[in-house]
Amino acid sequence: ERLTGDMAGNLDYERFNLHAIDRIEIVKGASSTLYGSRASGAVINLITKKTTKPIDIQAGVRWGQMNETNYKNPEKKDFLYMFEKNADRPNLQGWVSAGFNAGKVTSQTDVWYSSSDAFYMYQAENDKKVYTQEANPWLDHDVTITSVASRPPMGIEGTEHISVSQKVFYDPFKNLEILAYGSAFYMNTYDLIQDMTFSQARDWTAGTKIKYSFKDWFKITASLHGDFYDRFKRHERIDERTKVYKSRIFQPRLSITSQKFEGHDLILGIEHLSDDLTSDRFNGDASHIMRTRSLKETEAFLQDEWTMNDHWMVSAGVRTNFSRAFGLMAMPKIAFKWSPSDHWAWRANYSMGYRSPSIKELFFNWDHLGMFMIKGNEDLKPEKNNYVSLGTEYSNDNFFISGNVYGNFFRKKIEGVWRIYDMQYNFEYTNLAKQNLVGLEAIMRWHFLNHFTMNATYSYVNVSKTDGIQVNTTSPHAATASLDYKYTKKNYRLGATFSASYMGEKKFDVQDRLSVNGESHDAYFRCKLPQYVLCNLSVIQTFYNKVKVTVGVDNIFNYVPKTLGSGITMFNVPATAGAKAHVQVEVLVDELVKAFRKKK
Repeated sequence: ERLTGDMAGNLDYERFNLHAIDRIEIVKGASSTLYGSRASGAVINLITKKTTKPIDIQAGVRWGQMNETNYKNPEKKDFLYMFEKNADRPNLQGWVSAGFNAGKVTSQTDVWYSSSDAFYMYQAENDKKVYTQEANPWLDHDVTITSVASRPPMGIEGTEHISVSQKVFYDPFKNLEILAYGSAFYMNTYDLIQDMTFSQARDWTAGTKIKYSFKDWFKITASLHGDFYDRFKRHERIDERTKVYKSRIFQPRLSITSQKFEGHDLILGIEHLSDDLTSDRFNGDASHIMRTRSLKETEAFLQDEWTMNDHWMVSAGVRTNFSRAFGLMAMPKIAFKWSPSDHWAWRANYSMGYRSPSIKELFFNWDHLGMFMIKGNEDLKPEKNNYVSLGTEYSNDNFFISGNVYGNFFRKKIEGVWRIYDMQYNFEYTNLAKQNLVGLEAIMRWHFLNHFTMNATYSYVNVSKTDGIQVNTTSPHAATASLDYKYTKKNYRLGATFSASYMGEKKFDVQDRLSVNGESHDAYFRCKLPQYVLCNLSVIQTFYNKVKVTVGVDNIFNYVPKTLGSGITMFNVPATAGAKAHVQVEVLVDELVKAFRKKK
C-alpha cells in the first residue's frame, strides 16, 4: 500500500521493519499495469511475513559502534544535557516477531526499536566551482574559482524510533479470506543544531482486505488503506511541541481476477487515492502558518496475461488516470516472453507512463534559514514517458544470468534544478521539454564448489542533456557484488558474506552568476562528486537451528567522503563515518522453549 510522503523528508525509511520482511519484489520500468501511474521508473514491493507454524516467536538484538562521540560524560546539571545525550544515542536495535496459526485464524505481531547517533562529515578541501565551456558557450575556456573559506561540516542526524504492527488473517471458509491490519510508528530525529528543539514523527496505518472466490470463475478483492502521519517540533527541556506537518492518505481499491479461460490470467480493477497535506512549508516565509493542499486521483486498470503455449507468453493491458486538475490519461502496456528451451528466455516490453505532479512539486515554498529555498511550481504539467526494453536470461541449477537494454523517453519531465537569484540558491521544480534515459542492466548468480555463491549486478544509464546542461544527478555507473560461503554440519551452520557496492562519478550543472571583465552573466558551474566503493563483511554462526550470532564490519575499508559538495551542499553523498563493527544475536524463542521442555 502507498505510504505518505513527498515533503519534509517524511518518507521515513525507518518505518520499514527489515526483520518483518519475507521477500522483496522489484518491477522495473513502467512495465506493470497493476501499479500506480507514478511508477515510471520502478516499483519496489515489500512483502511481510505470515507464519505457517502453530507458534512462532523470534527475537533479536544488534549493537553497533557509534559513528562519533560528540559529548563525553554529559551531566544532568548541564543546560544542554538533553541535546548532548540525544546526539550520542547508542547504535542499538531490538526486535520481536510473534505469530500463531490456528487454522482459520493467523496472527502476526512485529515490534522493532532502533537508535543511532548523530555525527559530522567534513570536506577535505575548499569548494571549487568549474564553469565549463560546454555549459557556457560564451566562455573562451573553462573557468575554475576556488573558495577562500573552508566548507563547514555537514551534520547527519541521529534517530530513535519504535514501530509496532499487527496483522490478523481470518479464513472462515474455503472461498473467503479476510485481513485486518494496523501499525504505529514513533520517531525522534536529533540534529546537531543547538536550538533547543528536535523533530518528532508519529504515524498510524490501518486497513482491511477481503477476498472472495466465486467457484473457479473469478475472485473479487476489496481493500481500504489509511495512512495518518504527523510531524512535530518538540522542545528539549519542557513538555511542549508544535505540529508542523500533517498528512492523510485514503486508498480504497477493488479488483477482479479470473483464470476461468484456459491460458488467460485476467485482472481488472479500480482504485482511488485521496492525499491531503497540511504544513507550514507552503508559505515562502517564516510565518509558520499551516496550509492544506490536496490531490485526488482515480485509476482503473485491465490486464490479460496470455500463455499461448510452452514457449510464448503475452501480457497486455491498459491503465487510466483521472484527476480534476489534469483530466484523463490512458497508458497501454504490452510485454512478450519467448522461452525456446528450459534454460533460455527472451523478453520484450513496451509501456507508456504518466505521472502527475505531487503536492510538493506543485506547492512547496520553503525558505531554509535564508540559505536556500525549495520552490514548487503550480504551472507544472504531468510528465509522460515511453519505455521500451529487450532482455534475455539463461539459467540452470547452479547459474543464472540476465541482461536488459532499455530506453525511457520522457516529455515534460518533472525535474528539480538548482538556480540562483540575488545570490541565494533555489531548488525549483520545472518541466523539461524532453529527457531520454538509455541504459543496460546485468544480473548474475553463480553457485559453485557446493559452498560458495556469487551475486553481481551492473547498471549503466545515459541521461540526455538539456541545451548542453546536465540537470540530472544520476551516476552513469552502479554495481553491486557479493560472495557467500556456507558450511553445514549437524546442529551447526557457518556462513560468511563479503559484499561491495560501487557508485560511479556524478557530474551535473547548477545555475549561478559569473562576472567576466566586470560584467555579470548567467552561468552554470559543474558539480563533480567522486566515485566510491563501500564494502561489508559479516560472519554468521547458527547453533542447533535456534540461535544465530552475527559479527561484522560495515564499510570495512573505512571510506569517508572527502567531497560534500561542489559549490553547493549536496545530499547525495554516502552518509558514513567510516568502518564500524556490529554484533547481532537472533533467537527462535519457541524452538528454544521446546528444546528445554524435551530435556526436562
